[in-house]
Amino acid sequence: MSTVEIVELTKSYGGTLALSPTSFRVEEGEFFSLLGPSGCGKTTTLRMIAGFVAPTGGAVVIGGEDLTFLPPERRGIGIVFQNYAIFPHMNVFDNIAFGLLMRKVPKPEIAKRVMEALDQVGLSGYHARFQRELSGGEQQRVALARVLITEPRILLLDEPLSALDKKLREEMKYWIKELQRNLKITTIYVTHDQGEALTMSDRIAVMNKGSVAQIGTPDDIYERPASRFVTEFIGESNILDVVVQSVDGGLCKVSIGDKVALARSRLGLAVGDVAALVVRPEQVLLGEDAAQSANPLSGVVLDHTYQGSFIRYRVDVGGHKLVAEVANRSDQSIIADGTKVAVAWQAEGASLTTN
Repeated sequence: MSTVEIVELTKSYGGTLALSPTSFRVEEGEFFSLLGPSGCGKTTTLRMIAGFVAPTGGAVVIGGEDLTFLPPERRGIGIVFQNYAIFPHMNVFDNIAFGLLMRKVPKPEIAKRVMEALDQVGLSGYHARFQRELSGGEQQRVALARVLITEPRILLLDEPLSALDKKLREEMKYWIKELQRNLKITTIYVTHDQGEALTMSDRIAVMNKGSVAQIGTPDDIYERPASRFVTEFIGESNILDVVVQSVDGGLCKVSIGDKVALARSRLGLAVGDVAALVVRPEQVLLGEDAAQSANPLSGVVLDHTYQGSFIRYRVDVGGHKLVAEVANRSDQSIIADGTKVAVAWQAEGASLTTN
């Protein structure tokens, strides 16, 4: 295992800045995701780590060594691409063995290691199959086995689930995370899918327009977004423009029009500051639950949809449209459209961020 340290890494194409000076550190055995929309710089960053793209400035340090301009084949890195890059004219055995053949490993050793790799990725008995005989998930496992058999110190994954259908993506993200945890291999994962990043990662770097907007654990990113962009990109949120009325320890009292509510404070906020109040739909309380909380607001149910385990309501609160996801409980009836309701949230369930 090795650490990965990115030090003020930049990339320009002509006069276009693809990556602003960027720094972060990935610890040994960590699953670290680069998450962001298309064109944010995440794949460019991954390719500079791999050595396929030369940076304009900065350094890539792996295991304490500056490898910024070392060729890809000398970095000890394994990479799995979005399209898997499996050779269609080779069977599974030869695909997985390819890297070892290039290293001139003795054939008996290759056979032993290929069979071990197939067992490791759950494909024992698949050695004679060709690409056309494999599902998308099986092709992905072959691609992973081909990389892992070379015993890389770093694993890079570039949107490996994007070509799979939804059901298979759900299955494979847990499988990849379990495999990574068992192997304890330092992994950097590129994705635009928030669900993948939140489910699989130890930490996430959210990227936007060629720079890192926030780095944190999944719960940091989801519960305590550092900016409006992160808030809107990670999951669904209710975002209200508010003015800070008072700051008391870890809580702020804020005004929403002529109403007052509480939220977790943010470092640096002062009385009179304009901020964005973020409340996730699952944190919004309605009806009796809201009436029993501190500082309940009042609203009118605009409409509702049945979602199985929860009911999704849209509520008008003084001209603000809030979405609430309320657990579907047998002891509660559905609130009818047009009903006036109390609306609230626990202060710890709301956060303040910058605009």
